[in-house]
Amino acid sequence: MKKQANKGNASIVLCILITAIFGFTAFALDIGLVYTEKVKLSNAMDSAALAAALELPNNETKAVAVAQDYLRKNGVDPNNTAIGIASDKKSIQIAGTVNVKHLFAPIIGIESSNVSAGNSAIIGPVKSVKGGIRPFAVQKFNYSYGDLVTLKTGAGDGYSGNYGTVALGGTGNNVFRNNALYGYNGTITVGDYIDTETGDMAGTANEIKNYVNSENSTFNNFPRNSIRIWTIPIVNNFMVNGRDQIQVSGFAEFYVEDVNKKSGNIEIRGRFIQYVINAPIDTSLSDTGLYGAKLSK
Repeated sequence: MKKQANKGNASIVLCILITAIFGFTAFALDIGLVYTEKVKLSNAMDSAALAAALELPNNETKAVAVAQDYLRKNGVDPNNTAIGIASDKKSIQIAGTVNVKHLFAPIIGIESSNVSAGNSAIIGPVKSVKGGIRPFAVQKFNYSYGDLVTLKTGAGDGYSGNYGTVALGGTGNNVFRNNALYGYNGTITVGDYIDTETGDMAGTANEIKNYVNSENSTFNNFPRNSIRIWTIPIVNNFMVNGRDQIQVSGFAEFYVEDVNKKSGNIEIRGRFIQYVINAPIDTSLSDTGLYGAKLSK
């Protein structure tokens, strides 16, 4: 009788241990599931915030729509999130919660858990630009976004607000031509010195004009990859003689409407715009309309 009692007690203890092991195993598995879902939610919000930031600061409605679209594509219901844009329109915040159904924890009475995540993306002045910079520089002046302006190479009308050609990655007409059409493929950072280009390079005006006009877009309706969108360096001072160095103090984005050769110079008509690109930022720099975006949790 004693052996049978011992066997019975051992069976009970074994059942308890097996139940406990299964319980802890289920708990561990579901913790992993909850963690995975939290990472997925956080990543979805990161991509949504960065994509939406590209529409700031001018199009809040589109920024929200882009964020919602990215959330859906990553399996997150936008109805379970809150999306907000700061009053200065230079940051977007996303916060949300999803309910995760457990696979094994219901054995011990835990059916599901809520996981939450939140982040924000900010835009700020671009610190450096890699690729796409046009071989023109403009001395810093008080331009207004969207106003039609005429910018020229040469200094016939004075330096302030006028373009001057610059040598990026080399000198000469062929280098200038390629940079004007397709953008310099190197990197320029605020604080760098760049060389001015001698001559007005006006011989390339018609080719640049034809290339720009090959895209049928308008200032009010152009694609993000528009060939009419030029990134140009801003310099503190352009008053130099011949080939010399000028210091970059920022960057601007310019929508080109027309290019002509006039009085021996390239005359460029267009509008400065506020625009966000994928580039590092420095919030201590002056706001010149060209921004980069980064996450700010």
